Amino acid sequence: MKQPAHAFLLMLVIITLAACHPSKKTTVKEMEHKEPAAVVKTLAQDPGKYQDKFEKGVDFFANGNEPFWSLEIDFDKYMHFKTLNGIDITTPAVKGEKAMDAPVTRYAASTEKGMLIIQVAKQECINDMSGEKFPYKVTVDVKLNSEVDYTTYKGCGQNLADYKLYDIWVLDSMNHKKVLAADYSRGLPRLEFNLTQNTVMGFAGCNEMSGNIEIMGKAIRFSRIITTKKVCDGIKEDAYLQQLTNKTVRYSIDKLKLFLQTDDGSTLIYKKVD
Repeated sequence: MKQPAHAFLLMLVIITLAACHPSKKTTVKEMEHKEPAAVVKTLAQDPGKYQDKFEKGVDFFANGNEPFWSLEIDFDKYMHFKTLNGIDITTPAVKGEKAMDAPVTRYAASTEKGMLIIQVAKQECINDMSGEKFPYKVTVDVKLNSEVDYTTYKGCGQNLADYKLYDIWVLDSMNHKKVLAADYSRGLPRLEFNLTQNTVMGFAGCNEMSGNIEIMGKAIRFSRIITTKKVCDGIKEDAYLQQLTNKTVRYSIDKLKLFLQTDDGSTLIYKKVD
């Protein structure tokens, strides 16, 4: 039977609409993830990317754009600020002053060339050119002696660490005494660092352990250590955990050994394991 013209036209419209709008619906969430190509993606940190700077003694590194600038700090020796348009200032290292009401540390130093005021805020920062993600926002105010006013530069920064920390370390001695397997019948204590997440996890001799860390130059600051709740008689776990919990320790790596030393002179030595 011949169909009326208007029915044929209606079917044609339905077919056309179906072709233009597939049955699978695009959700609001999916639309949010369809970012323009121009949007810069954040990048996972490469733990060895700045190893060359670390081995030259740099403890903290920052940079920014428009104009490009860089900042290198050796907390024991110097602060070096440089721009592509010719500013180049090196000052002695100074002790940072922490703000009372915010996670901000301020460094101020002068030299015969001029003055540097550096503010480091613990806040996630993304380089708007490379897309690299950093844990600190950095502001540098610079005034050359020939100038009246300060020029402000803003960018991102991070503490540098020896990428060789990225490994599993088993306790070998504590306070110059060899640890004995008999004191830790469930296994010797061990540490495993994650420098990207600024965390540490491991085993304390009886319980699994974890916590946050912050690396400042040649030192590691441990937060409160959290452990599981197993009870193990005769294991010297508490004495071990007291060496790390809420402590700042100096660290160094020599061949296959990790050395941790607290301000009160306690020393922990670990051996690298595969």
